[in-house]
Amino acid sequence: MQEWDEKPKNHMKRIAVFFSLVALACGVAPAAAPQVNRVVLIGVDGLGARWIPWGDMPTLSSLRANGLYATGRCLFPTSSGINWPGILHGTIAELHGFRDNSGKPEVEPWRDREGNTPCVFSEVRRQYPEAFTASIYDWAPISRMHNTNAVSRVIVYRQKNWADHAEHLALDAKMVDDFAKILERDPKLVFLYQHSVDHAGHTYGWGSPEQTNACRHVDAQLARVVAILKKRGMEKDTAIVLTADHGGSGKKHGMAVLDCFEIPFIVWSPAHPKNDGWRLREPVVNADAAPTVLSLLGLDIPDAMRGRCAVGAP
Repeated sequence: MQEWDEKPKNHMKRIAVFFSLVALACGVAPAAAPQVNRVVLIGVDGLGARWIPWGDMPTLSSLRANGLYATGRCLFPTSSGINWPGILHGTIAELHGFRDNSGKPEVEPWRDREGNTPCVFSEVRRQYPEAFTASIYDWAPISRMHNTNAVSRVIVYRQKNWADHAEHLALDAKMVDDFAKILERDPKLVFLYQHSVDHAGHTYGWGSPEQTNACRHVDAQLARVVAILKKRGMEKDTAIVLTADHGGSGKKHGMAVLDCFEIPFIVWSPAHPKNDGWRLREPVVNADAAPTVLSLLGLDIPDAMRGRCAVGAP
């Protein structure tokens, strides 16, 4: 595990963020005034919408039933190297510059006048300078796919044996352990990654019994995330945004088929009850994740983010 920690000058005081700001950022009229004080952005690698065993994933099913859900699409081609920077930068490959899994942009990323390539963390840091944020993952190329200098704490694991599926399952659980510790700092934003579904797809095949088992395992980790939030009394002012980088077909992805393209997109928050008319504005792409996170926190969305806030008002 590699970990680095950049401590803000002062611990961020809890700031009430009224949803009228969210509505304005989304370009809709303000409605009620619920608040979101933090967002947990969960990325499940390889969780194709067509392969989700909903009956074996009660927590994910609950987030879908009680939150806002749409079957979205990932960026093309359907590879991790393009889609994780798309999710974290909230934009298209033509602007973030990544093409493959090398963790290096193939072309120079677009930069603003200050020389920055906006991502969800850099925007939180720019607009909430003292906010505490964290990024937790075990796929090393992600370190190059978002602005780690703008993250208060980065925790990244490296597999000892990539082929060992049990290690991927164990690391999924370990990353949730880290998430529990991060909550002690009252973070404004946490990115939490889960890997075992993708590894099972590549090793055993998408839709295989082994991948279904990995989905069950990830669902158990989602249950832990919700339970940890409730234990700390944070579930009432926390939003969860969950999506994936791609699906798969056979033991591969990257192809132009819906099995690879379609991914889940969920926004769960007690501040946005579906029965009050909140909805996702379809079509949804996974690049909408970063703008949605910023809007939920009441922050401005930079022009470089070609995604949009996915939350629609009643």
